[in-house]
Amino acid sequence: MVTDLAARGIAMTYENGEMMTDGSVAGKILDSAIEIINREGYENLTIRRVAKESGCSNSAIYQQFKDKNALAGAVAALQAKPFLSIMDDAYVKEAAFCVNFEKITGKLLEKLYSFEPEEIHMQVVYHGNLGLSENPFVLQIEKYLKNAMARGEIEVKDTRETAFLLLASFWGLVQMLQGDRGCDVDEAKKLLQAQNRMLYRGICAAKDENLLWDRLRETGVEVDKALERMKGNKKAYKCFLKEYFEDPDFVSLEKEIRAGNARSAFEYAHGLKGIAANLGLDGVRNKLGILVEILRAGGVEGALETYYDVMEACSVVTMLL
Repeated sequence: MVTDLAARGIAMTYENGEMMTDGSVAGKILDSAIEIINREGYENLTIRRVAKESGCSNSAIYQQFKDKNALAGAVAALQAKPFLSIMDDAYVKEAAFCVNFEKITGKLLEKLYSFEPEEIHMQVVYHGNLGLSENPFVLQIEKYLKNAMARGEIEVKDTRETAFLLLASFWGLVQMLQGDRGCDVDEAKKLLQAQNRMLYRGICAAKDENLLWDRLRETGVEVDKALERMKGNKKAYKCFLKEYFEDPDFVSLEKEIRAGNARSAFEYAHGLKGIAANLGLDGVRNKLGILVEILRAGGVEGALETYYDVMEACSVVTMLL
């Protein structure tokens, strides 16, 4: 449901990318608008109904908001504000852009999965009504892109335009996912990760192969030890990495866990752990190690959650390949 931030008596709208406050009258109006939207949906939001519930006159409402759409936009702005904090809390300046983008969009998706489709639509409309230079989310992502460019990770001609495309792609996927009520948050994350990989590959123009190995090292992959085992054959190593993450045993592992078959799941997890060690995938190996010990005990309690941790560790690497 819509977060009732206006209960504090402060109305907030965006002006030139900044939050502006407008006093307690607008706060009462927003509170009433939020209650109507939560209870009956956006289509039943009217200025007359807001006036009746808020105790404010129609003219008082029009002094604060041009029309119903402006009022709905202010509600959406209230909704959107916490997401900026989520983005900054998840962002790590020293990490690769792909890793940051994966973490940020994953956190945002989790939060948005508690929203109703109507509220998602309001957010999409709200973002669409902001210009590129006014949208604080675009400006936030642009900062992340510029940092990645300074590191030599990526190269894009127009960082603001690229930031907008990344944001629009995210919201488009969220809107489609929320329209499919049979798609749970875990399945949604898998689709989001696939989209993120394609987007990252599309914007990454750094062709120097050495940058790949540098980025992998930054994510904790023991590149040098793995290459030593492969006599320095980088082409073969890259192929082995791709094949590993496409291994059907990952799918089988999840199925066995869901079916409660601890022994079969243990065998899959143990095998994948050994391969991860040979490939220098320490982050993946460590998560699989935790899963192996859970399954070794003969039960599956906590195994599915740990499996998701394994897949998150995998996505950090696959984004780079």
